[in-house]
Order: sequence, then C-alpha cells, then structure tokens
Amino acid sequence: MSTVKGLLQKINFIEADMELHKQILFSIPSENKTEMEKVVSTIADLKNQIRDLRDQIKEMDEDEYNKIIAIEQAAETFRKIAMDKKFVQVNTLNEDRQCFITFNDGTRQDCLVAAKEENGNWTVLTIEGKTKEYPGGLVQ
Repeated sequence: MSTVKGLLQKINFIEADMELHKQILFSIPSENKTEMEKVVSTIADLKNQIRDLRDQIKEMDEDEYNKIIAIEQAAETFRKIAMDKKFVQVNTLNEDRQCFITFNDGTRQDCLVAAKEENGNWTVLTIEGKTKEYPGGLVQ
C-alpha cells in the first residue's frame, strides 16, 4: 500500500504533466480539432487520475486529506488576495526552507508563504492552511 507522501508525489508529477498538456493545447492551431480533442482527452484522464489518488489519500488518512484540502483552499484565497497587492518581498517554505514572521511581542507565525507589501503589511499562508493579513506595525 502506498504512503500518503508517495501519493502526493504522484499527484505532483501528474499535475506537472497536466500543465504541460495545457501548454501543448494552447499551441495547437485551432483548425486541428482532432489533435485538440486528443490533448483534451489526455487532460481529462490526468484529472481523473488525480481524483482517484486523492480518494486513496482520503481512505488512508482522512485528517491528512482534510489538511491538504484546507491548504489548497487557503492557497486559492491567497492567490485572489495577491492579485490586488504589490509584494516587495516573498518568502516560501519550499524555497527558503523556513518561513515565518515575527511579531513585535516576540511571538512567531510559521507559514508556507509570507509576502510583504510596499506599505509594510503582510499576507501569510499558514502551515495550518489559513490565509491571514497583518498590518505592518504588528510585524518586526
């Protein structure tokens, strides 16, 4: 039986493959309907594979599944918020291996993403899967 981590890695590979197929789709001349249909069919198959892997994760570890869903929803909220902001600094756990902001009282908020705006305010995607915004005056 696969581990949750292994299933997540499979999902990441399939998502990368799906993005590649989306780029291929956009590059196909519009008159080539047969080729477009083949690529769309491949993308649909990849989406089904991802759905099936997610279902396996849910069966293996529902708490982990719920955490993944919460993080994905928070990431989407973060993306929507980010569309209206101009960030001058962005730290991510993936790139920097550590991501946190420190408040003036010395407490720390660990995060997946921390982005500082021009005006000093911060938008944070927490490890728990929540999107939070903080005025710059609260953060060191």
